Amino acid sequence: MKFLEFQEEVNDALEAACERLGYKGIDIDLALPPGDEYGDLASSLPLRIAKQTSQTPAEVAVRLASELADSPKRSKYVGAVSPHRGGYLNFSINYPRFIKDSIEAVSIGELGKGKRGRKLIVEHTSVNPNKGLHIGTARNLVLGDSLSRVMDYLGDRVHVLNYIDDSGAQVADVIVGFLYMGLPSDAPPGVKYDVYCGDNVYTRVTAEYARNPTLKEKQAFVLKEIESGKGEVSTFTAKVVRRILDAQLETCWRLGASYDLLNWESQLVHSGLWGGIFEQLKKKGNVKFVTEGENKGCWVIPDPDTGEEKVVVRSDGTAVYVAKDIPYAAWKVGLVNDPFAYEVFSESQPGGRKLYTTILGKGRQDLGFGGSEMVVTVIDTRQAYLQRIVAKVLDWLEAGASRRYLHRSYEVVALSKKTATRMGFEIDKEFVHMSGRKGLYVNVDAVLGELKEKAIKETSNRNPKEGPAWVADVAEAVAVSALRYELIKQDPDKIIVFDTDEALKFEGDTGPYLLYTYARGRRILEKTEGTPRVDLQSAGKLVKPQERRLIKKLSMLDLAVAKAGEYLSPKEVAKYAHDLAVCFNDFYEGVPVNTEPDSSLRDARLALVEAASKVLSEAMGLIGIPSRQRI
Repeated sequence: MKFLEFQEEVNDALEAACERLGYKGIDIDLALPPGDEYGDLASSLPLRIAKQTSQTPAEVAVRLASELADSPKRSKYVGAVSPHRGGYLNFSINYPRFIKDSIEAVSIGELGKGKRGRKLIVEHTSVNPNKGLHIGTARNLVLGDSLSRVMDYLGDRVHVLNYIDDSGAQVADVIVGFLYMGLPSDAPPGVKYDVYCGDNVYTRVTAEYARNPTLKEKQAFVLKEIESGKGEVSTFTAKVVRRILDAQLETCWRLGASYDLLNWESQLVHSGLWGGIFEQLKKKGNVKFVTEGENKGCWVIPDPDTGEEKVVVRSDGTAVYVAKDIPYAAWKVGLVNDPFAYEVFSESQPGGRKLYTTILGKGRQDLGFGGSEMVVTVIDTRQAYLQRIVAKVLDWLEAGASRRYLHRSYEVVALSKKTATRMGFEIDKEFVHMSGRKGLYVNVDAVLGELKEKAIKETSNRNPKEGPAWVADVAEAVAVSALRYELIKQDPDKIIVFDTDEALKFEGDTGPYLLYTYARGRRILEKTEGTPRVDLQSAGKLVKPQERRLIKKLSMLDLAVAKAGEYLSPKEVAKYAHDLAVCFNDFYEGVPVNTEPDSSLRDARLALVEAASKVLSEAMGLIGIPSRQRI
């Protein structure tokens, strides 16, 4: 968008000026100044040049500004260059042309025009199929889904994967509850199946293990039956897992996430991929067999940095979790032949996007899954050590392969003391980490339900003439926006202390604030008798600070998205969307639009409103927040 073009013009002008003045080998820096009085871009270049010369920073700034005096004539968007006595250069925008071109670019759809063309895998969610999604796993989903949207905007060819651990201990625990504790395998009426299995079955089984250690032997038996892929227990487990997964996906889709492929751990185990990789590691001496000590009889990977030994194959011959993750990672980056075929799993995703699943057998093989140029795996920070082991093994299999395998870690979500107390837990700290085994977590469906109920009341009061269906649709959008924004506005590397009361607020730095701002803009456009349009002459009339701040901010979307892609942090887009909404509301409160008597100025302001609305909607979409014309 146009601010990026302005920035590039400034950068090119500075490079040329330095070349002409003989300043060599100095990197150009550009930043937003602290206030409007300093222009629209600033550079501290004179400060660094002064260190290499006998001149003061102020003298260098004056000399550079003089050399750049004709920049407004040579460029489209540079309006003025001025030196600052502190040793900075300040650049101002040629606003009439910048406003006209920025609005026209938005109106003709110059959004999301990235052309990187890189094949990219983003794996996220990957919840164990034994329970409903809780707030912690929802952070994974929101981060991964938003990241895939950002990368798609930048022009990558993105495949979104969801890994289903259908042969792990937590699945076995649910099966133990059904087969050996006599718990009903059907949920009570009105209770989602995944929530029932997690809140009732799983927690009761894990509690029973403490009272009845012999029950743990049943878990070991069930695990072996599941891994064998044969027999009644395995067949029963597959049916239960499918029911849980279907219920989980309902929640994922409700949150606006969608996927391209489901990968199943059981199929990965039976594909033979690990066996081939294991033999390679043996031949290269990357794994060793332990003959004494606590790991006697196990195969381990010695960590060359710490000396710690990580077990990959137990003494009974079964592979541990990381030994399943290694072949999966190798498949994702294309170090092994693809053993899978593919078939459609569901066509019920948002937007009609087809969801495929891996199969071992006959199916489609022309879909291009696996073998990606870059892989982003979204897993919380507690798995960082195992992810480092995976990366080391990839490099052993092919030098430099780990550079194509990125771990997007994130911190966990904790519960506030107030929320934990409401759930019946007594804690003496300000927050507590969630625990599935203890039942100390907040289900996503429950939070969305609370949010929606509150939104229904507020939406009904605002729109008394609307019917229940319309109100429910708007309330659902408000609920989703509230939860998604709450989980993405924080830096991924910081713990979120989730409080249900805070998440239910609809003002301030929240998702609903973005929805209300977008709807406010659309309302201006609906009530007008003018026509959104702008030319150089009318653009020159947009001189109020609120107008220029708004046009400048809406022209910065690409910068925010590029930063989000570089740091794998969609939080940058959330911050941008909030800043844009603040700029728009400042404009709304201080600048008349439809009451403006000058028709050409009114129409230019309408064009600005329309452009701001479109860009805000685009930014909201990148973080999975739906938009509605009215709220």
